[in-house]
Amino acid sequence: MAEEQQIESRKAVTGVVWASVDQFTTMGLQFISNLILARLLLPSDYGAVAMLSIFLVVSNTLIDGGFGNALIQKKNPSQADYSTIFFWNLALSSFLYAILFIFAPLIARFYDLPELCNVLRINGTILIINSFLLIPNNRLRKQFAFKKLAIVNISSYIIAAGLAIWMAKSGFGVYALVAMHLAGGSFAAIFLFIVARWVPSLTFSIDSFRKLFSFGGYMLAASLLQDICKNLQNLIIGKHYNSTQLGLYAQAQKLDQIPSYTLPQILVKVMFPLYSSMQDNKAKMGSVLMMNMRIIALWIFPLMSVLIIGSKSIFLLLYGQRWLDAVPYFQILCVGGFFVCLQNVTFYAVAAVGKSRALFAWSWVKWLTLFALLMIGMNLSMKGLLWCMVLSNVNIFFINVYLSGKHVNTGILPLMTNLLPTIFCTATAWASTQLIATIASDNDIILCISFLIVYVSTAILFKLKGVKESGIIINKLLHRN
Repeated sequence: MAEEQQIESRKAVTGVVWASVDQFTTMGLQFISNLILARLLLPSDYGAVAMLSIFLVVSNTLIDGGFGNALIQKKNPSQADYSTIFFWNLALSSFLYAILFIFAPLIARFYDLPELCNVLRINGTILIINSFLLIPNNRLRKQFAFKKLAIVNISSYIIAAGLAIWMAKSGFGVYALVAMHLAGGSFAAIFLFIVARWVPSLTFSIDSFRKLFSFGGYMLAASLLQDICKNLQNLIIGKHYNSTQLGLYAQAQKLDQIPSYTLPQILVKVMFPLYSSMQDNKAKMGSVLMMNMRIIALWIFPLMSVLIIGSKSIFLLLYGQRWLDAVPYFQILCVGGFFVCLQNVTFYAVAAVGKSRALFAWSWVKWLTLFALLMIGMNLSMKGLLWCMVLSNVNIFFINVYLSGKHVNTGILPLMTNLLPTIFCTATAWASTQLIATIASDNDIILCISFLIVYVSTAILFKLKGVKESGIIINKLLHRN
């Protein structure tokens, strides 16, 4: 038993190493390429792509169908399981692309932008490309082969970003962003099949499909509601305002997602298969879940605060004068980021114990609340709309905490009090920074440095558990123990 735990620990540590390499390298490449593209393209180009995101995201969710998570959650999926889902995805993606191709003119007319018809028809082919990615990607994740995934993701993104930058410089406009999506997906699919060394069998098992759908079906419904509502604001902003406003919002959201979503996702990628392996030991899973929440909060809470304080200087430095109108949008999104960063780590703990039905049932509460808030916000202003999205993120966070507290047997109160020390340190540093801004200096750099000094000092003074745990994990990562 002890030997099995050591093997699990080594797999998790190695997984975190390579998931971190993957996430940080890809994030760095995305960041650099986006800086270059933002200076070559207009906000309206980004807005045009964002207008179509809801249609592509929903289609991709239907293609996955929750089967990706079902294959990871299942302890020993068979070749028949993998092959069945592969052919299902391929057939469904072709069908959905045909629908988008037919309705592309109507969608373009809805936004009153004729060019969107061709953009959607070309960009829509990513659905078929992505259908090839799911099985080899999930097989590698199931095997904790995060090194291979990192090499694939980094290589494919370098090629895609290089092509997009060349096209942007050559005056292709919005099609540079389209090309980046298609090239990234195409090369990732090719590389994944090579490294996964997997070929589907010519079989389709109704029994496999039915068993996987019993879990994946609820995950599909939950994810579908989530993706529709999370991208509904793009449709509202694009229709109610204009493509430039949507482009400004999209750029603010892209930068906000790095700390609030991308960084925590490093742990989430590794933790879902690891949680699944612990599904029969809820006490152990609950302990790991609480540690993950402490570590994420320890690092992300101060990062979000610093980004809010220095947002104007950051946008001016990174994107230039033309993007400064996105600053207030970015600041509001960062407030929501305090809650977004912890959503998935609790969500997948519930999924790992097989409670997809509960996730589906509560997703109605989450997304109907978001829909109601968006309807209110769109009649206020752009900022009003974004503040309503923040309220939705708060609601989603508390629902996920409730579900994980209930189904992982950790209890709701322990999960919440688990975060109080980090919240206290963040609030103390924020109050000190505001005091400095009032009586001494409102320089962004000075305020950011002041915040970090106070935060680190209070975290060490009060001996936050996350500090010690982060040190242990960093030590293990450095020594690959």
